Amino acid sequence: MANNRQTDCFLDLYKRLETAAAKVVSAKARGSIVLNLADHPRFARYRSELDCCREVRNLLAHEVRINGDFAVTPGDATIAFLEKILAMIEAPSLARSCATPTARLLTAKESDSVCWLTRKMEERGFSHVPLLKNGVVDGVFSEHVLFESLQASRSLTITADTTLASFAEFLPIGRTINKLYRFLPATATIDDAAAAFDRAKTRRSTKIVFLTEHGDPSEPLIGLLSPNDVLDIL
Repeated sequence: MANNRQTDCFLDLYKRLETAAAKVVSAKARGSIVLNLADHPRFARYRSELDCCREVRNLLAHEVRINGDFAVTPGDATIAFLEKILAMIEAPSLARSCATPTARLLTAKESDSVCWLTRKMEERGFSHVPLLKNGVVDGVFSEHVLFESLQASRSLTITADTTLASFAEFLPIGRTINKLYRFLPATATIDDAAAAFDRAKTRRSTKIVFLTEHGDPSEPLIGLLSPNDVLDIL
């Protein structure tokens, strides 16, 4: 009887997973909805385990029994696996859990030296540096700014005295929102952030996702994510 209870638990969890997976799997997907879950970046690493659960469920669905007991009894590890996948869907991690908080960011102001800032960027491994005004993202400095400036003037001279103010035309965040940069609310999930970086969905190459309380650019910055931050979680 204990084996039957274990099997019933497995079947109940699998049924819940089928319902939950519908929130993640594309409506155009065909075949097993659970196996299609493996096409999602966050679940791709579990393809073999999901396929195994699918095959076990298909066998149990035919109620193959020997002396009244199910012919196959899912083990504790299998039950734990289904519970883990369900938790990942029903209670996904927030994007801010892998974001770099504002307090740890390299930030800048227009009076800062370009040479100083680029050295700091290299030292700390930052490719994009927000310019904050009262905690709000006012602009972003990156190699893209230098490239745009070079394109506009056909020449580029930087000395030890050159400050970010020399590139003021190319710094405002308003020029690049929804092009290079996106804003998401503090409640955004890892999947929301991944979708923001997905070129196939946005048709643009998002470089940085900024997090604010409600996803409003006029709100103080909470933290930011790069594509690598999200890939480390997926």
